Amino acid sequence: MKRGGIHSYVFLIMVFFIAATFSLCNGKSWAKSAEAIRIGVVMDMTGPAAVMGIPFTNGFKNYFRHLNDMGGINGQKVKLTIEDDRYSIPMAVAAFKKLVFRDKVLAILGMGGTGQTTALFPHIEKHKIVIIPLSWSWTMTDPIRKFIFTPGNDNKDEINIIMEYIVNTLKAKDPRIAVISPDVEFGKSGVRVAKAKAQKLNVALVGQEIMGVGAIDGSSQMLSLKRKKATHVIILETNGATVAAVRAAKRIGYFPKYFGSFHAFGDEVAKIAGDAAKEVHGAAAFGSWYDSSDGITELKKITLGIHPEITPPNRYYVKAWIISKIMREGLIRAGEELNGDSIANALETIQNLDMSGLTGPISYSPTKHKGNDYARLYKADVEKGYFVPITDWVTATH
Repeated sequence: MKRGGIHSYVFLIMVFFIAATFSLCNGKSWAKSAEAIRIGVVMDMTGPAAVMGIPFTNGFKNYFRHLNDMGGINGQKVKLTIEDDRYSIPMAVAAFKKLVFRDKVLAILGMGGTGQTTALFPHIEKHKIVIIPLSWSWTMTDPIRKFIFTPGNDNKDEINIIMEYIVNTLKAKDPRIAVISPDVEFGKSGVRVAKAKAQKLNVALVGQEIMGVGAIDGSSQMLSLKRKKATHVIILETNGATVAAVRAAKRIGYFPKYFGSFHAFGDEVAKIAGDAAKEVHGAAAFGSWYDSSDGITELKKITLGIHPEITPPNRYYVKAWIISKIMREGLIRAGEELNGDSIANALETIQNLDMSGLTGPISYSPTKHKGNDYARLYKADVEKGYFVPITDWVTATH
């Protein structure tokens, strides 16, 4: 071969190599190969929301371990890379950049809380990274964002369902409703929903109290609500703050009915708060370890096969399982050429995906990225030490 021919041949090989590398590094394409499908997880593992982040992460790890044991997706294994954001926006941004630029992930599960995901909206769009977030704030999917899909309802649905239950099912006479929430975005967005719904239902919203995500004492907040004679308290908090609130209320002889959002009434509340939790209800888009659905039966079988001695995990674990199943479905539908666009487009084809009772059916479209509108009402059974369902899967009137 002539020298010029050799140089041209080498040049063409180099161009091909550089183009392929550029494509992979920018997440544009992920052809089927022996390479694992790389998925990121961003969760609070050591900060104030670790009570959510740890079971979430365990759910992701166990689901994808089982999936890989069964052969993976389209012949490829899934590699999870987990980052701890300590419920902090700067650390979530740093985790996102590491996962995208160093680990070359195609999608991220969790992505911290509402504030963290919101701060990353422009970066998610720019780099075309599919996100199924931890947040259930309605602001995740309204307005719609190409690469963000939520796994179930949002706080609009849950708060509407709770307030309709108080007024229409319990038929509470002259209810005086109050809200307890943290001073972060998911709490603020929830308060806006409660105010709007109270006006529609023509009921009194008598107060809003602020409690931090990691609060351990709710004395001042509950004293304030007692003075305001709140009869029903909606808690937009985490389990720990819920326990702090109901214990404080019992100490001062204040016994309203409580209605927690999904994040506020883990079974830990019924166990730890004891009698103080007797009037704690909750609306959840996701089932419980103690439910009898086919989906929970399968989840328990797989989980116990991996960790026979596991303490029954909470709903965050179940939510992670649901998110994982949705991501699996999207990856299967996307086929061999995986990238942000192909995964997002594949997710948008999902219609009435049967979740076997883990939640209601999941549907997406190019104009709808919220998984469903369903929730189920539960009530604390203090003797059993967990929450039991008191309704079937229901939707709200908006």
